[in-house]
Amino acid sequence: PVYISSHSADVILSDIRPIKLQRDALHALNVLLDEFLYRILSAATSLATDKLRDGLLTVLPTSLGKEALLEAQVELRAYYDRVHGTPSWEDDSKTFYLPWAFELLRLKCVAFSTLNDSDEDPDAEVRLHASMSRSAGVTAPRANLVPPAALYLAAILEHILSNVGRVASRDSSRVTAPIQDLFTALCEDSTVYPLFKTMKGTLGPLTDSQYTD
Repeated sequence: PVYISSHSADVILSDIRPIKLQRDALHALNVLLDEFLYRILSAATSLATDKLRDGLLTVLPTSLGKEALLEAQVELRAYYDRVHGTPSWEDDSKTFYLPWAFELLRLKCVAFSTLNDSDEDPDAEVRLHASMSRSAGVTAPRANLVPPAALYLAAILEHILSNVGRVASRDSSRVTAPIQDLFTALCEDSTVYPLFKTMKGTLGPLTDSQYTD
């Protein structure tokens, strides 16, 4: 998945000074966000935004997590203003199926991100639905909860991205930052290190979605 493109990464980094991320560092950053998304959903066990808020603060209980939460709340209010709706307090925890929710929200967050050139992919969502529906006793994510959840989570991921990118550019002394500089930046940033130190590539094959072309 590509939550942030090379061009957008360069723009964020250039806020500090002219610098680019090497390809391996950019890939690692996208994988990091993928696992972060998975962990939020795993902690929330729901697509309701109040549960996602609790999930975020469980996974990242630092000032960065709280700042990301504020950004997400702004996006959520703007969404409900546009659709003239109100937040749903629907409880989907009893039917929540993490693999389906993660794959669907990954597709949505990539599409909703303002940091890449991706659009929504209805065909990928159809393939995902067909694949997941073959599992007995599995319920699809509730359609009315998906759009606000996706916007909410995309805003969180973008805020984390911007912070990590700025730290990496600040700490790197090179024109092109390799993956080692990204690793160092994550280790030295007290707002994200508590999360980063527990990430050990636990997603495995989930980092390469079979539902996208």
